[in-house]
Amino acid sequence: IPAVSGSYTLFSNPEDVFVSMTVVEPKQALLGAGHNTDEDALPDLEGSTNQVDPSPVATDLEHDEFSECACRGGIDLEWRGLDAFVSEPLPQGRLSEWLGFEQSPGPPTKQILCGSSGFARSGELLAVMGPSGSGKTTLLNILAQRPTLGVKGYWQGSLLLNGAPPWPDWEREMAYVMQKDIFYDELRVLENLQSTALLRLPLQWSAERKLKYLRKLVAQFGLENVKDTKIGSAVDRGLSGGEVKRTSIVNELMALPRVFLLDEPLTGLDSTRAVEVMRTLQRMARQQGTTVMLTVHQPSSALYECFDRLLLLGTGGRTAFFGDVDNAVPHFSTVGHPLPPLWAPADHFIEILSEKTSCAQVCESWHVAAGQLQQSPPPRPFPVHSASSMPPFWYQFNVLFPRSLKRIRRSYLTGLALKLHVALALVFGVIYWGVGADIDNRSSDMVGAIFFLVAHWSWTPLFQGLGNFPKEKEMLTKERSAKLYDMRAFFVSQVLAEAGLLLVFPVVFFLIMWPMGALPWQAVVPTFCLIAVNIQVCSALSMWISAVCMDEDLAITTAIIVMVAEMVAGGFYADMRLLPWWIGWVRFLSFYYYSFGSVLHLVVTVPYGEERYEKAIKNFSFSESGVFADVTVLLLMCVVFRVAAFVQLSVTKKLSFS
Repeated sequence: IPAVSGSYTLFSNPEDVFVSMTVVEPKQALLGAGHNTDEDALPDLEGSTNQVDPSPVATDLEHDEFSECACRGGIDLEWRGLDAFVSEPLPQGRLSEWLGFEQSPGPPTKQILCGSSGFARSGELLAVMGPSGSGKTTLLNILAQRPTLGVKGYWQGSLLLNGAPPWPDWEREMAYVMQKDIFYDELRVLENLQSTALLRLPLQWSAERKLKYLRKLVAQFGLENVKDTKIGSAVDRGLSGGEVKRTSIVNELMALPRVFLLDEPLTGLDSTRAVEVMRTLQRMARQQGTTVMLTVHQPSSALYECFDRLLLLGTGGRTAFFGDVDNAVPHFSTVGHPLPPLWAPADHFIEILSEKTSCAQVCESWHVAAGQLQQSPPPRPFPVHSASSMPPFWYQFNVLFPRSLKRIRRSYLTGLALKLHVALALVFGVIYWGVGADIDNRSSDMVGAIFFLVAHWSWTPLFQGLGNFPKEKEMLTKERSAKLYDMRAFFVSQVLAEAGLLLVFPVVFFLIMWPMGALPWQAVVPTFCLIAVNIQVCSALSMWISAVCMDEDLAITTAIIVMVAEMVAGGFYADMRLLPWWIGWVRFLSFYYYSFGSVLHLVVTVPYGEERYEKAIKNFSFSESGVFADVTVLLLMCVVFRVAAFVQLSVTKKLSFS
């Protein structure tokens, strides 16, 4: 079977970003004919740890999920000459420089990886160790194509998969357990995991098979007792730190990864559970042929024995050792740092690398030794199948829509908003009691009631949605980087979930207010319909502001400015017709202008006719185009705001790792 060869070099700098790669012809191989897809066949993560040949042409593969991954072929991950530079924070007190009025001498970056090279082989477990600040997380972030180096940060070097350039969408073959566990706080453990399982497991699997596989992993990682518990947050108690970390591992295993990267996966785990998790990863590597690479700070002896290879990083991201774990202690002895009696190897390595002088000496010794070994052959390339494709749009929507609906429904803000609307409906009904039946003597009160209605059902839905995208930012970034779904499916599911729930609140409001006679009874239902349209316009505007700002505080500030401008131009506070033409036209951009005009037109003309309407609006500059024209403009605004929000989400760099 012919193998693919080539080189892949990525380089970026603060001013420019470009990619250069050696173009090679893609070659594919036919593997594993007659694969059994029995839905009852599931992997056994608790089996023997005897190492098997991870090659895709190995014989007697088990007909289960493990063999399905194995027959796709293993992936050897190799990196060469990785240098990484992170943005340095600006010094305090340099406000002029922060604002861009003054240029600092040279790029404000700090090198945190220096010429790192190595490889992680299929079927082996590679551990990355080093003191704090040695670049362990940065290395994994770069290999996972999720660098977090800041605005002016950049990295350069080569990344190879089986000696060839990464193919498109290869991220679906890779899973990455990041140091920070990112889940939806409102959802339970199983609910968080189900959406990932349905979207990431192979398309040819039935939903029953996917959920069965998920349940087995949940049991094997000791999450059976908490599967119906909410993840929780700082203000809403849920899982413990160790349980959340195990949930993260199970979540990423839904990818059936051929490359599995884990950043500090043992954080929050007790020693017994940590050993169990590590041995599970070891079995997965050896049975499934998965490439497993993880960072660990200071492992116990039991954990250290699970490693096949070891990469030690020193201060500044320099390599202090890379090779078989059994060779680490002899190497340190040859450079003048023998293992003291009764010391664990991991403790000894960290002790040496944490001291500046000894770290520099060990790193320099390794640099010389590595130069003599440059001619060593790279890992043996294996042919591979292409990554599994993303599910179709409607499949993604059917998974994402229920998830969005559950999240919004369970949010504490939803319950708070419902109580707010009930209270304000009572206040509105009492203050404007009977106004609808006495419009001759209380026409100004009627205009005030309509202003209250439109204002309340503009500000409330707008502010209720400002935090949605900022709160979803981390999850959206993580799932997009994993190629879990298309942005269209996410956006449509979010819009429909919000739109449906936002219609519940005005129903409750109008049912309470109706018997109090604040509006003519004949006009209550038409008014509700117009208010529902206004709510969707404000929800769409909120979504656009939220997508542009991606920060809740900034979004709130922006929304206040926009809403005040909209209200002033709406015609209630000032007669915009009397202003000069060069400023008076802004009223046509205000949704208040059309909402006030259409609601007032309906409330007055339905029971009393056009003559009374002319009298009611003589002192206001609301729209006089008619209800149909006003509603048409409002719907057009809604569409424009939704499209603008979608475009902003699709192109923003705030939803990508940088």
